[in-house]
Amino acid sequence: MKISISFDFFDSDENPKTVDFSDYCVIVIDVLRASTTICTLLELCDKIYITDSLEKAEKIENSIKIGERNAQKIEGFDFGNSPVELIVNKNLIKEHANNGGNIVLTTTNGTRVLESIVSNHVLIGSITNAEAVAKKAYKIAKENKKGIMLVPAHRKGNFAVEDFIGAGIIANYLFKEYDEEIPNEKFEELIPARSLTKSDWVRKIFESNSGENLKKLGYFEDLIFCTSKNSQNSVGIFDKKSGTVLPI
Repeated sequence: MKISISFDFFDSDENPKTVDFSDYCVIVIDVLRASTTICTLLELCDKIYITDSLEKAEKIENSIKIGERNAQKIEGFDFGNSPVELIVNKNLIKEHANNGGNIVLTTTNGTRVLESIVSNHVLIGSITNAEAVAKKAYKIAKENKKGIMLVPAHRKGNFAVEDFIGAGIIANYLFKEYDEEIPNEKFEELIPARSLTKSDWVRKIFESNSGENLKKLGYFEDLIFCTSKNSQNSVGIFDKKSGTVLPI
């Protein structure tokens, strides 16, 4: 089984290129904060509409609208892209979903990356569900005779160390759990990400550009939450046709 890491999403274009990962089970990683928000929502509901378009988000009827642009809550939306805020309001979200209401999420970068990938198996990964998503991805890849592609979302035109670290942590679980079945082929590209996980990676995330921006905007608790390794077991799979993330 081949395990690789993608470097395809540094593009600053508002409409990134489509990337064909048909031969892989893909794990998209947007630690701060789209992936972590999705994992949080999947503990509260069974379906999340995902879009990078404000216009599309606003057209989804009977919905709780969650989203951000440049890390700040979108005017007129119910919540920002804050997992901590969603947990505080979990009863409201659960009740809305249980009564047939929709949940929609739009973010600056994570959602556009999801929509740019061609694969039948696109999972949502973060530090908070690292072990769980590694196990799911391995099972899917093995059953479908595919490789695994780790896709750090990064930020448009900029490297995001938090996503690279997240990829390294997930890779560690893949190797730790299943190293007896993984041949030693082309794993050199994973060395930098895995090496970062041996350092004080939490501090690196707190001091990253994204981390500093979240602190400045008052989202320090989100930083703590998003770096809590294996605090969540939920794993989502993105269905491009319906534009939804479902639990798997």
